[in-house]
Amino acid sequence: MDRIQNILLNILKDEKLNDYKGIGKEELTYTYKMQLFIISCKSLQYKKKGIGINYTRFDEEMNLLKYYINGTNESLEMAFKDKKSIKEDDSIVYRILPIALVNHDIKIIEEEVIKNATKTTRNQKSIIFGLITAFAIAEYIKNGSIDKGLVKEYVIRFSIKNYSDKYDFMDKAYILNFEKERIKFLGEIDNISDKKIEILDINDNIENTIKKDKYFKLIDNFSQFLTSVKRGSINLEKINIKKANKKFKIYQGNTFEHYLLGKSLIVKNDKLHFYIKTKYGFFKFRKQ
Repeated sequence: MDRIQNILLNILKDEKLNDYKGIGKEELTYTYKMQLFIISCKSLQYKKKGIGINYTRFDEEMNLLKYYINGTNESLEMAFKDKKSIKEDDSIVYRILPIALVNHDIKIIEEEVIKNATKTTRNQKSIIFGLITAFAIAEYIKNGSIDKGLVKEYVIRFSIKNYSDKYDFMDKAYILNFEKERIKFLGEIDNISDKKIEILDINDNIENTIKKDKYFKLIDNFSQFLTSVKRGSINLEKINIKKANKKFKIYQGNTFEHYLLGKSLIVKNDKLHFYIKTKYGFFKFRKQ
């Protein structure tokens, strides 16, 4: 059993959509959570220590995402307006998923999770949940199982004070509230049926229960990609955004190469939207 593939199937299995009200049938369409997972995968880069996110690329992807995002939450909407939220953000797990899967060192994972989570929210509960999930995923990849006791020990040991010097908003009041939320999570970890910590209940036989369709193939492709990244056997090239082609014409039937979308086809163009097919899926863009 491939552990990376199994984690992806467990977490991403319900993030597929059918179509856009009849448009794009049989194509790959999915929720904003899956869209953000893909953006994080596309933004991975090797660093001196471990693997992180190229935030020049990530920010450009986010600027584009606001025109095709399928669903959203308040924190993301504020991020699109360059504002920081204090609301919970349920997309964090999907954004930090690649980071947790490809790194070996939990300290590197920890740093990258906090950096990515705070791109959209300062909500303590969401950041703690992201950290716990990342630790649990890393444990599963390493050992093939998740020990609740080890997860609990991690939460007990973790201190946000180690990162407060890097983030101006982490003042004494913020740290105090963070500690309160951390203590709450300690009480919740024992109950793996609770939706907040469902990552602790991994189904190792999930591949046998999932339809082997295009969406399954997409997840399988990403599992192979992330495995190669983890091994260091794939070249994660940095994209020179300044020199890249950003513009394209939206007439129906136009095929073009975009610096973020890759090779794409305009499938349909109507008054309010245009629909693009790429190697990553089928997207509905809102016109400005």
